[in-house]
Amino acid sequence: MRMRRAGRVSAAIAIVAFLGAMPGAATAQKRALIVQSTTSVRDSGVLDQLITPQFKRRFPQYDLKFIAVGTGQAITNARAGQGDVLIGHSPALERQFVRDGFSDEPIGRTVMWNDFVIVGPASDPAGILRRARTDAVGAFEAIAAAGAAGKANFVSRGDKSGTNTKELDIWGLSRVARTPENEPAGSPGWYHKAGLGMADTLRLTQQCPFAGGGCYTITDRGTLQQLTHNRAITRLRPVMDNQAARARGGGNLMLNVYNVYAINPRKFRSVNLQGALAFMDFLTSPSFQNALATFPSRRRPGFFPAAAPQVTLSRQPRRTVAAGSRVTVTGTIRSAVPGAAPLRGMSVRLARLPTPVTPVVLDRARVSSSGTFRLRARVNRSGTLFLTTPRFRNLSPLSLSLGRFTVSGIASRVRGGAPPRALRE
Repeated sequence: MRMRRAGRVSAAIAIVAFLGAMPGAATAQKRALIVQSTTSVRDSGVLDQLITPQFKRRFPQYDLKFIAVGTGQAITNARAGQGDVLIGHSPALERQFVRDGFSDEPIGRTVMWNDFVIVGPASDPAGILRRARTDAVGAFEAIAAAGAAGKANFVSRGDKSGTNTKELDIWGLSRVARTPENEPAGSPGWYHKAGLGMADTLRLTQQCPFAGGGCYTITDRGTLQQLTHNRAITRLRPVMDNQAARARGGGNLMLNVYNVYAINPRKFRSVNLQGALAFMDFLTSPSFQNALATFPSRRRPGFFPAAAPQVTLSRQPRRTVAAGSRVTVTGTIRSAVPGAAPLRGMSVRLARLPTPVTPVVLDRARVSSSGTFRLRARVNRSGTLFLTTPRFRNLSPLSLSLGRFTVSGIASRVRGGAPPRALRE
């Protein structure tokens, strides 16, 4: 009998050892989560230093696989069912992606924004710093003129990325002769299509292995900040940034907004929708948004968080209020993205959070066409006031603490009792 038991135990141990030796046994419980994304999320350092470590800590059940390509290719891959999540920064391509039914939600969720800048050598042979410091279209015209004179080169991503799309938009506004695709016409010798990601395009621009003067390119500020921060780029400088409102294309021409989408499982059964929604909730969470605001440094962040609306209060309650009195909260609310449409019609709520944690909605209002709101409510109990909003268009819910307040009142004298005294709940 003992020999049989020993045999069964040995067999069980052997099976466990065999299973443990099988490839992938330790990660068998993890489900792949594939993100198709623009290269700038990777090249800016946001992927390796923020997204990957934080997401893996919070969601160890997913095996995050990040595919960094140009936005055009990322959208093509997503349309082919090669992923669960899409991150893009090309508004026109993204709108078509949604119209064609490839997004699980009817609109993308905004995560962050920065801007595009034009960089070149310190010698600035095109003279952009003198003539077009805040005018992207003028800067491109100056590069084209210097290129034709054999004094400058331009390095294009040439990969249908969001950055490449923005570049073509700018050529389209210029007086430079163009092809139907908005590239400089005639295949000029000063115009070079790299077909590379943003970081490699910047490295090529810095090397500038072309005859005829120094090289320029357009880049998102986040990638440039990271590569200058780690000293990978040392010989390029922004020659055009802070686009002026009066310049061609307007003040928001160089705006660069990043949105995230869950790929529609009705298009592809294999989509990991649960993981995709978890990933989007993570990117738009207060903890990730706060980390983003100080990366790579608080003084010079590469991106600005934009998931939730921004509130400016013009009036809020005092810390101590009389029982039964009304408190008033007024202010304005808007998207964090410059130039975004007003949030007219957004619901705003004033809630009290007592103990135990059970929020009580005290008042509701709608945001006006000018972005203002007014909330007023009678209070009889102490607690913490919160201003909350639900998901609205591309913006995620907001929960803004207005601080703790105390309700006080006067108790009437009871016969035979003590004199009246102030009460605080």
